[in-house]
Amino acid sequence: MVGYFRINDPYRLIGLLVIMTLLSLPLFIDTPDITVTELKSFVLGERVNDGFGLYHGTIDSTPPLTAWFYGLFDMVFGRSLTARHIFAFIILFFQSAFLGIILIDKKVFTENTYIPSLLFSLLAFISFDSIALTGDLLAFGVLLLALNNLIKEIEFRTPRDETSFNLGIFISLASLFSFSYIIYLPGAIIILSIFTRSSIRKYLLVVFGFLLPHLLLICIFNLKGHAGELWQNYYLHNLSFPANDLISTKSLLLLCTVPLFYLFVSLFILNRDARLTKYQSQIFQMMFVWFVVAFIQFFIATDFRPQSIITVLPPVSFFLTHFLLLIRRRKFAEMNMLILTVGIVVLAYLTRYQKIPQINFADLIVKERKVTVQDKKILVLSNDQSLFTKNSLGSPFYDWSLAADVFNNPDYYENLLLVHRALQKEKPQVIIDPQNLMAPFFKRLPELAALYRKSADGYTLKKINS
Repeated sequence: MVGYFRINDPYRLIGLLVIMTLLSLPLFIDTPDITVTELKSFVLGERVNDGFGLYHGTIDSTPPLTAWFYGLFDMVFGRSLTARHIFAFIILFFQSAFLGIILIDKKVFTENTYIPSLLFSLLAFISFDSIALTGDLLAFGVLLLALNNLIKEIEFRTPRDETSFNLGIFISLASLFSFSYIIYLPGAIIILSIFTRSSIRKYLLVVFGFLLPHLLLICIFNLKGHAGELWQNYYLHNLSFPANDLISTKSLLLLCTVPLFYLFVSLFILNRDARLTKYQSQIFQMMFVWFVVAFIQFFIATDFRPQSIITVLPPVSFFLTHFLLLIRRRKFAEMNMLILTVGIVVLAYLTRYQKIPQINFADLIVKERKVTVQDKKILVLSNDQSLFTKNSLGSPFYDWSLAADVFNNPDYYENLLLVHRALQKEKPQVIIDPQNLMAPFFKRLPELAALYRKSADGYTLKKINS
């Protein structure tokens, strides 16, 4: 397999597509259970298509480009998980191919090869969560464009201002898909300061390129009178880097056992035996800094889950490629590639079917529960969003980390006003209220209380007064 992809032939990407298809085919045949992130993409996509504005019509902290793309996906795929997985698979293939093309074009190895594309594809399938159609997957595609521009700067062959400006633009767009990608702005500036002779003007171009999309976004929301909601629910909330651990660190480390072993071996061997040119050495060091920044980004990501490691994969693929190319005897390179492949695939599918109890996906997968409410517009006053698998959102309140401050403080006039306006505009058919948080609001808002009757789950809409 190493020998096949070692040749610089674009048609080798067809072989890559075949391998990726074989790896993911069982996931298409036996579709995994829906994850928390995928369920959120369903709900937000439906809200966007129904014309509800972000951060005011839907109180949530999801980045704007991600939410708008969720709306597009809902329009095209509906709630079909298999269709979304196939589309995510196609995106992942093009990202794998593009990574290989970048590294070939920039001549970062002693020979031009598509081995990085193969390794990236293999590492990406470390978990079934990797083919989820989410904002992280979209953000990573834009980040690859930023990586391309960053290597251009180090090459010194294209010292144009557009490269620096585009670098800032691409990092900014990535952060509008996944806010934690904002960490790549200081990361890129650090890399430029170490490996280039960039002037202050170039750094300012990177910063301005980064700020421009965000300033345009603020202007758009300001024209519609909702800049305050954008600032409060998107920027301030995400700047606190809220953590939502959908998998434990221990589980993730066990899942990555084989790649981590080969990563440590690769770094050790390369540090001892590699003979690189000055340019290749700079790229090697840059990739190591990128790896550190990606590692930090992974841990500050809002959703801590297997797919989030995708930003770490380009430098890991880079190091492993150097390691494989350094092995003189081809059969030993093939043997190591086989061990890596079998180890990743076997571990991925054992954990997919929960055969390794030490690796737990309980928080990642939406919990199954007996649903008594179906095909209704609902409001859920808790962090349990499983009811949305059979229902749609019937109010602006979805992100409980934002809504909890409102419903836990009914004595504040601003909260009463917010709930009153929200439920006057949209009247959920069922309010799921396990902690009876709506009672103080209904006590203070008798007109609203008259519309609902108490039920086993919370409150049920009994009539609508115009």
